[in-house]
Amino acid sequence: MTVELLKFIAVLLIINSHADIMYPRFSALATGGAIGDCLFLFLSGYTLFLGASRRFDNYYKRRLRRIFPSVLCAAIFIKFANPGHQFSALELAGGEFIVALLSYYVILYFVRRYALHAIPIVLSCVLLLSIVVYIFFFPYKYEVGERGLYGISTPFRWLPYFAFMLLGAYLGRKRADGTDCYSGGLLRNFVLVLGSCLLFYGLQLAAKHVPAVAPWQIVTIFPLLGIIYGIYRLFEHPVFEVLFRNRFIKGIILTVAGLCLESYLIQYTLITDKFNSIWPLNLLLIVVVILLCSYMVRCAARIVTQTFSPEDYDWKAVFKLY
Repeated sequence: MTVELLKFIAVLLIINSHADIMYPRFSALATGGAIGDCLFLFLSGYTLFLGASRRFDNYYKRRLRRIFPSVLCAAIFIKFANPGHQFSALELAGGEFIVALLSYYVILYFVRRYALHAIPIVLSCVLLLSIVVYIFFFPYKYEVGERGLYGISTPFRWLPYFAFMLLGAYLGRKRADGTDCYSGGLLRNFVLVLGSCLLFYGLQLAAKHVPAVAPWQIVTIFPLLGIIYGIYRLFEHPVFEVLFRNRFIKGIILTVAGLCLESYLIQYTLITDKFNSIWPLNLLLIVVVILLCSYMVRCAARIVTQTFSPEDYDWKAVFKLY
């Protein structure tokens, strides 16, 4: 259940990071996007390496079959919700995140095939390459906004982000092999997450106010790795199993976790400042709306998938929550 709980957290973090216009006075609280993105990538690598290895065409077909029906249905939903929206070619492909994810899947396949026992080395090479590219080629070292290291206006972040998918792949392989026996304890992992968060956000805050610190933002990749690893270890502790003993709470977690892809695809269209007068209830309202619409998109995507499948329609599978 750890994977579902972490996906649940990732969904909420990513929505919150895009909701800056929904915070009338405290827009700095609209954060967590980098953590949510990296958590999702970590879990993608983790679950892929838990499963059996397949031939490349079948492996990639499964990825495409899961992603592109949702991309198609999300595009139809966005056009319906906002008729004046003009799609770019990148948006029609699902956006930067989806394009990066599909690229990662290709690389990860060959890592599994040819470098399965050298994942830490590959991960280290990705981090080293990220640092080199940042030092010599990244033009916005003094930026801390949209053009900064984690900004949405530059594609650089997709290079170091692959390290998080590799980290998940490494731990997924160890779990599948039965060799992952480290837990570290609840308190130790909480301290790791807290300390890493303080470093991650502290360095970025310092970069905002001290220009000389800004070019050093690249080092925040390392506390970000600590955050993701620590969150994974923290929530695999048995104490969190109590959340899944309550059917209602379990249902919410599993339902939201299953909408990770669809909520990412449509949330920009639904985030609005029209309800800021009821802050902070506007945050809860829009999150619920995003999740309900994401469920509709996922149901539509399942219908598309089943339409092009030789089997009969399974309507129970179309509308199941999780």
